[in-house]
Amino acid sequence: MKHPFRNSLLGLMTLLVLGAMVLGLMFFFEIPIDLPMGLGNAITIELTDYQRPNEEPSTLVDDRIEDKKTKFDPSLVDRRPLDGWELNASEAVIRLDVPMVRPDLDNELLTLHPSYLKAVQNTTATVLPSVNMIDGKAKQFDDGLYAAIDQAYYHGRGESMKGHLPLIRRIFEKVARPSVASDYLAAGLSLRAEPVEVSPKAKALVGSFLKQEVWSKPSGFYTWNQTLAECFRVLRFFAMPIEDSAITTELARVFREDKALRDDYVKAYRFYSRLSNPKVGRTPDDLIDGPPIAPRDQFSLFPPSTTRESELFEKLFPNGLPADASMMKEMIRAIRSGQIDLKPGPSSGWYDYQVHALETLLLPDRGEEAGKLLLSRSYKKRMLEAFEALITKRRETHLRQEAAVKTSEAPPELSTVEPRLRVEPNPTYYLRTARSYAFLLDFLSKALGESTLKSLRGLRESGGREMDLGAELRWMRDLFFGLAFLSAEDIGLDIQVWEGEVEDRTAAEEIARRWLAKIKEDADLAVDTRVSVPVIYQPSSGQVRLWVTCGVRLTRLEVQYVRPPSLRPQGSSEPWKPVEPSKLAEKTFLIPVDEFAEVELQGGRIFNRAELRAVCDRFKTRAKIVEALQR
Repeated sequence: MKHPFRNSLLGLMTLLVLGAMVLGLMFFFEIPIDLPMGLGNAITIELTDYQRPNEEPSTLVDDRIEDKKTKFDPSLVDRRPLDGWELNASEAVIRLDVPMVRPDLDNELLTLHPSYLKAVQNTTATVLPSVNMIDGKAKQFDDGLYAAIDQAYYHGRGESMKGHLPLIRRIFEKVARPSVASDYLAAGLSLRAEPVEVSPKAKALVGSFLKQEVWSKPSGFYTWNQTLAECFRVLRFFAMPIEDSAITTELARVFREDKALRDDYVKAYRFYSRLSNPKVGRTPDDLIDGPPIAPRDQFSLFPPSTTRESELFEKLFPNGLPADASMMKEMIRAIRSGQIDLKPGPSSGWYDYQVHALETLLLPDRGEEAGKLLLSRSYKKRMLEAFEALITKRRETHLRQEAAVKTSEAPPELSTVEPRLRVEPNPTYYLRTARSYAFLLDFLSKALGESTLKSLRGLRESGGREMDLGAELRWMRDLFFGLAFLSAEDIGLDIQVWEGEVEDRTAAEEIARRWLAKIKEDADLAVDTRVSVPVIYQPSSGQVRLWVTCGVRLTRLEVQYVRPPSLRPQGSSEPWKPVEPSKLAEKTFLIPVDEFAEVELQGGRIFNRAELRAVCDRFKTRAKIVEALQR
């Protein structure tokens, strides 16, 4: 028979022993103790629980090392000796991860900055140029180039650019008067700094146009000077659909009777089908000998350019935009599913080439580096966010046109080996961007001539850029070829280029190295990077959906080999030996990234750069900025 007192005593002793063990552990680990009043010091245990936001798309999963097929290539030796050793990373695989930002410990990583240099200037950590930061260079050049060409073509320059404004005047002189066509042309010309006299009907057309800010309000680089603002308003007016078919018929009559005028006109609007993208809708010229006209065809004098995303949205939302729809998510889904093919076609313009360069940010398996990089789910999300920001900036550029010493001794053993990155590893993006500039250089050289390109300079808000347009376009092409080669070397990849595509690979790499060495001195990267661009406008409700980049912040990029590279003494012919796993070290970089948001506005309103930046400066964080914009 069990004694009840003995059982109770054993239970009490067990509780006391367990309690003493818990207290001992607490004191050993110096956990503070706070007891209620009258009980001495009690034990307070503070636990911090970090939970990753459940925002990543379910399609994002960690890569598996088993899926990475690499092959050792003895010729792919990194040209940078490592403390007397040669390194061959051809068989290596590098893991990329972006750890979760902890608000209580990483507050500086949540701070938004207006530019990439502002974001990195005060940190003592190693900063790796990100895809976003390098794109910041391209964005400023692209804006300057487009601004210079738009400004020059608007007024006209030589035989290669007959000019939009002179063309409109020539058409205006030949249309019947009074007529709906003369009212239409006079209305557009009245938007100039030196307006023409207009009829009440023309004034009504202008008033209706100016009320629609999405069409009429200069934004982007078009706020840099009065000429660009005027160019924006006038050409946006003539990009709008022509409401009265009598206008189209009269314009077609003028072109039919004046072949020289028609040739100059066709050359002008076709130029932007390559500088941006193929035109949307029809032109009056199509009434002469173009394809058959369909009942729902829309006509404009200087038609806007199409984009893959615009075509998608028109198919998805023919009856208006659902309240819970995300334009960016729909486009990303369509690209991933294959509904949208980003590969440029025979009729593609520069914009298609630019967007194609962004493809591997969403579909990393399509990059030549896919077998060399092991991407975590969180890093794939970081690449997705880069895509969101970079395509926003691409679209904004086209805003007007779019709705070591050898030694014989064995070197000392390396204690650790970590990945050595000079830029965020995305060589396919850099290569495709270089090809987009090569395409543009070839097109502009043929369309405008070398002498015209040499006579033009890209623009900045403060004035002209340093090089002539032809020289700087070649420099940008070679810079991105160089970045592609360096990035490929960083991860041990032999990236393939087309025969004759690169004039001088060594020179291109040197351009990239010199630029990276002085990246913090690049004025383009000090430019405020915050922009917004309208994506859909619904006139009936006044609803406008904007894509916005709210600012630049820093995030950590953790990099490590998960399949080791191989080493051998520099200059030797010894066999390559994989690095021992115990010697593989992780490297952490800080990379500047853009903060993207999709914002819905009412009343047909939009924000130009100055207005957007004023809101961002005031409210600081993404959530507060979005809330303020939507108010």
